[in-house]
Amino acid sequence: MSEILPSIFGADILNLQKEIDILESENVRTLHVDMMDGNFVSNIAFGPNQVQALKEYSKMKFDIHMMLAHPLAHLDDAIATGAEMICVHYESTPHIHFVLQQIKKAGCKAGVALSPGTPEAVLKYLLDEIDYVLVMSINPGQPGQRFIPQTVDKIKNVREMVKGRDIKIEVDGGINDKYAAQCAAAGADMLVVGGYLFNGNQVKQQLLKLRNAVK
Repeated sequence: MSEILPSIFGADILNLQKEIDILESENVRTLHVDMMDGNFVSNIAFGPNQVQALKEYSKMKFDIHMMLAHPLAHLDDAIATGAEMICVHYESTPHIHFVLQQIKKAGCKAGVALSPGTPEAVLKYLLDEIDYVLVMSINPGQPGQRFIPQTVDKIKNVREMVKGRDIKIEVDGGINDKYAAQCAAAGADMLVVGGYLFNGNQVKQQLLKLRNAVK
């Protein structure tokens, strides 16, 4: 069964403590947290101080998705939050190999994110340095998008590439219960869900739908 990772960016900003309490009451194990700089993507969201405050309050593991133009400059701050997982975009730095090494050196799980236009072939020389691959199913940082159907084939291709290795596949963007089922069937281990999960103050009901879809 694929794991559902709620994206806190999709939650009610005025009630984050309440939202976290609900997620923990539903035995959510991992929280997905976006760090956005207004440069690599247009939005600006959770800085390291905010992430650390959330981490100190929550019992969940944290998966930081660094959507930053210069990830190496912010990496120490991300590590200092206490997050167990840190993911960096392949497109964000010419030094992706070194950044991944530094994440692992700090004792965190290291992930590489691929935007929709980035082919999975770029993973070939990174496989020894990564613990998970984040396949973006929308273009990062652009609001109002729908799930890109070709993502399902990309998940299958990544699954074939990592065969025999302890590398997980995560998918993020526009996921509802229908697409969650398709991604899980294609081989995704973790599914990041924001808007669909937190829409309408029905987190428990939406989480149940998602979990049933990926059984």
